[in-house]
Amino acid sequence: MLLGVPMNNIPVRIRVRYSKVGNLRFIGHLDTQRLFERALRRSGLPLRYTQGFKKHIRLNLASALPLGFISTAELLDFWLGEPIEEQEIWQRLQSALPLEIRINDLKQVENVLPSLQASLLSSEYKITLPKLVTSEQFQQKLEQLLAQPGIPISRRDKTIDYKPLILGYSISTEESVVNLRLSSTPTGNARPDDLLQLLGIDPANCMIERVGLNF
Repeated sequence: MLLGVPMNNIPVRIRVRYSKVGNLRFIGHLDTQRLFERALRRSGLPLRYTQGFKKHIRLNLASALPLGFISTAELLDFWLGEPIEEQEIWQRLQSALPLEIRINDLKQVENVLPSLQASLLSSEYKITLPKLVTSEQFQQKLEQLLAQPGIPISRRDKTIDYKPLILGYSISTEESVVNLRLSSTPTGNARPDDLLQLLGIDPANCMIERVGLNF
C-alpha cells in the first residue's frame, strides 16, 4: 500500500513494532536508539531530521527495555520526508538491522498522536520461573506480598509504593510461567525484576520477556 502523500511538506510518521532477542538483550536503551539511527541511515530512506544546529533523525522509542529482558513488543516512531511504500520501508530497514532485531509490524500513523513515551499506560511481561521455584511457591509469595497494606521500595533516594503499580497477573502451573501487567506511566513505572527481588527470586535466573505495551 502506498502511504498518503504529505501535504505542505508534512512529514510521514512511521510506527514500527519489533522484537529484540538474543545477545541484544544486553544492550541498553540509548545503545538501541543509536543502533536504529545507524540502521535508518544505511537504509537510504528519505528521513526527516530535527531542526537546529546539530540535526538528528526524528526518532521516538517507547519505554526503555531493561537490560537482560527480551521482547516481542517494542515500538518506535520515525519520520520520512516523502511517501514510500510500506513494504519497501520494511525491506530496507530490516536489511540494515542485525538478525536479533526483527520487524513484526510497520504502518503509518497520524502526526497528531502523542509520543509513545507520553501515552504509555502499562506493560505486559512473561516470566519463566527458574526450576527451583514452582508456580505454587511464586503465587503464595505474591499473595502474601499483595496482602500487605503497602509495598515500599527505594529508588533513587525515594520510597515508592509498588502495590498500586501491580495491575494484574496470571500464573500457569503447568509451564511455570507468570504473566504480569505493570504500570508504565511517567509517574508510576514498575519493573518485574524489582518485584522478583521483593519475592526473594533472583531475576538473573528467570527469562523475562515483554510481550505487550498498552496505550
